[in-house]
Amino acid sequence: MQSNNPDYDLIIVGGGMVGLALAARLAQTRLKIAIIDPKPVQMSWDKTEYDLRVSAITRASQQLLDGVGAWSHIEQDEKTAYRRMYVWDGEASRGKIEFDAKLLAEPNLGYIIENRVLRRSLFQAIKPYRSIDFLSPQKCTRVTYQSEQAIIELADGKSIYAKLLVAADGAMSWLRKNSNIDIQQKPYGHKAIVATIKTAKSHQDTAWQRFDHNGPLAFLPLTDEHHCSIVWSVKGDYADQLMALKGKEFLQRLEQTFESTLGECLETSQRVAFPLIERTAECLVKDRIALIGDAAHTIHPLAGQGVNLGFSDVEELAQVIERSNGKQQDIGLKRNLRPYERARKGEIFMMQKAMQGFKLLFEQQMPLVQMSRSYGLALTNQHPLLKQQLIKQAMGL
Repeated sequence: MQSNNPDYDLIIVGGGMVGLALAARLAQTRLKIAIIDPKPVQMSWDKTEYDLRVSAITRASQQLLDGVGAWSHIEQDEKTAYRRMYVWDGEASRGKIEFDAKLLAEPNLGYIIENRVLRRSLFQAIKPYRSIDFLSPQKCTRVTYQSEQAIIELADGKSIYAKLLVAADGAMSWLRKNSNIDIQQKPYGHKAIVATIKTAKSHQDTAWQRFDHNGPLAFLPLTDEHHCSIVWSVKGDYADQLMALKGKEFLQRLEQTFESTLGECLETSQRVAFPLIERTAECLVKDRIALIGDAAHTIHPLAGQGVNLGFSDVEELAQVIERSNGKQQDIGLKRNLRPYERARKGEIFMMQKAMQGFKLLFEQQMPLVQMSRSYGLALTNQHPLLKQQLIKQAMGL
């Protein structure tokens, strides 16, 4: 039965960091919003153990989180400011480059924050708003599109209506698939191994990254100076070998690959590995639906830009929705959503190509290519103005 007055203006399918950020960004409008997610928000946990999933938050993303009231809910001991980035080529070329916040007269380059902390803080930011309903634990079972609204059928048998649906339900998006939006997939041939590592030496508030032909290895600083979150992206067969190693053997291989930069690797948490795939949705908008975050695109994690791209989606889509709503236009029509797609496709494309380029460049073992890499890194490292520009871009400034 068709409803002439939809229950909601906007239904966000996916209550992770990006979905909650969109709701928080639109919270001060008069729009009625529902968020659907199968997993309730975790509000507390054992702080002696770190979440395996962390994000490097840029200054632009911090500004978004601050603007929606989420940043104030992140405790001081739940975020790690990194002041330096040190990147080097672990092959024969030995090229390196160092970025320091002092170069921009900034206090830091960004923050490393556990994903569960970000999700909880965004949930706390939307809690005061009666115009936002968080439906969880809840699953979608069917979606139907009509000329003036879309309908989501829920697992509890209820149907809810909205002018616009937003897919924020991750790389394997149910809403994208059931809305017949195709996705292009290009496997990187890598798997990412993530774990929390205790090291003998302090991380020095520095994000470290070493490249070799197997792939990049990143040590990201956590709140305790002797703990780092690692992301080790390597070829699939080598990843399987690493995952098969016992804890002590894995730590020895890790320390060897990282060239003992932080001394001995003393302890490892549980390890998790997952395949890395570049994904690009055929479109970001259709009538009654828009895609954001991993539902719209995924990239290699070597630059740590995944969630930051998602937060950029949030800001752009929120502005487009606000403009349409302010003009009393239908926020769910494709023609009114198109400015969002036009604004985002270029940055997503460029970021994906940059990640492909970095991966291919450091996989090369030819001496001439290695020399060129070394020269390029050294040249960049010696030019403060060029480094300033690169830092600003990485920070989203």
